[in-house]
Amino acid sequence: MSTSNPRILVAAGIAALVVLVGGGVFAYSRYKALPDPVTQPVLFNHKIHMDEKLGLTCDSCHKGVNEGPHATIPAVATCIKLCHTDPQGTSPEEPKLREAAAKGNAIPWIQVNKLPGHVYFSHVQHVKFAKMDCKECHGEMKDRTEPVSQTQTSRLDMDTCIDCHQEKGVSTDCLRCHK
Repeated sequence: MSTSNPRILVAAGIAALVVLVGGGVFAYSRYKALPDPVTQPVLFNHKIHMDEKLGLTCDSCHKGVNEGPHATIPAVATCIKLCHTDPQGTSPEEPKLREAAAKGNAIPWIQVNKLPGHVYFSHVQHVKFAKMDCKECHGEMKDRTEPVSQTQTSRLDMDTCIDCHQEKGVSTDCLRCHK
């Protein structure tokens, strides 16, 4: 059999191109740079809010972690009711909170933690049922003095999730996490 057959050469060339392009796309998707940080509308300080004296935990404000797929952001009225009852607060950011509350608006936070659309992730399954600590994915929020402006979940790729599922003895069936 001769290797000068044009069909075989074309097929081999296409196969090589597919492997090169596929490998490049895979490498880019795993090692791409983080997007530019966003500017959040309020300079929220987790460290102050999670101070031991206040006794707040992640789920004090992000109720959805124990109830559904999304962590949820508290309503401005909840912030006012729970902690910011004194209109003479000391934070220079507090007037933004009060203005939003007076107008019945939410703080227009910019979502930075996003998973691809084909991935299903449920906070309640991971936090309540699997007893995972928020810092496993989001880092040590109780020390954070500035709002989240870049994704904290960029390192959460399929390999990381599969490794964790295997370590915890949880199903790695594709349909468990993929739509």
